[in-house]
Amino acid sequence: MKTQLFVLSLREQVYEYLRNEMMTGSMTSGSTINLNKIAEQLGISKTPLRDALIHLEIEGFVTILPRRGVMVNALTLNDVKNAYEAIGIIEASILLDCFDRITPSHISRLEDFNDRMIKDVQSNDFSRLFQTNLAFHNVFNTLSGNPLLNKFMLPIKHRLYDFQGQSYIRDWELKNCEEHSLVIDFLKQENSQQAAMILKDFHWSYSVHEAFIKQFYAMTEQN
Repeated sequence: MKTQLFVLSLREQVYEYLRNEMMTGSMTSGSTINLNKIAEQLGISKTPLRDALIHLEIEGFVTILPRRGVMVNALTLNDVKNAYEAIGIIEASILLDCFDRITPSHISRLEDFNDRMIKDVQSNDFSRLFQTNLAFHNVFNTLSGNPLLNKFMLPIKHRLYDFQGQSYIRDWELKNCEEHSLVIDFLKQENSQQAAMILKDFHWSYSVHEAFIKQFYAMTEQN
């Protein structure tokens, strides 16, 4: 049986390159992207570069300014508030919709991911925290009958961590893990309404996490 290889298109490769530049801080919020420099650096034409930038603009990472270039978007507190509200509504809806498809195996995976996050935070190792957190939520998000919902949320979640330079807040991450534990407990009790409520009204509530959010993004601005 042959192994099927999936090769990224040139546009996708450029997209991943630009995203990495943003995540590592090589491209900072509010800066202008030099298209000629990047095209020359990557040895490509401007066509795949423009295609990648259009993709990034749709996801909210950049703004294409006619005849003025491309600007990397800053993330405002209002953007964060809107993102939290949108994700909370969608994840709660997904959980309610797919509740009857959540098995003990899924709950065990949720526990494993959350335990891994807690151990990493307690040891001040934040290197894989974002990916582990995504994996935790994807245990139920990927059970949705509408895969577009999770696809819609992914770039929003990435935006929330743009330009953050690994400046995690230990107490905040532990609070997030406590909320994860509450979701797990209610799933074990087969109480879907309470599990969804924790996601929407606590875990993804801007007001509940406002102090941490303002501290986190103030830290980001200083990096």
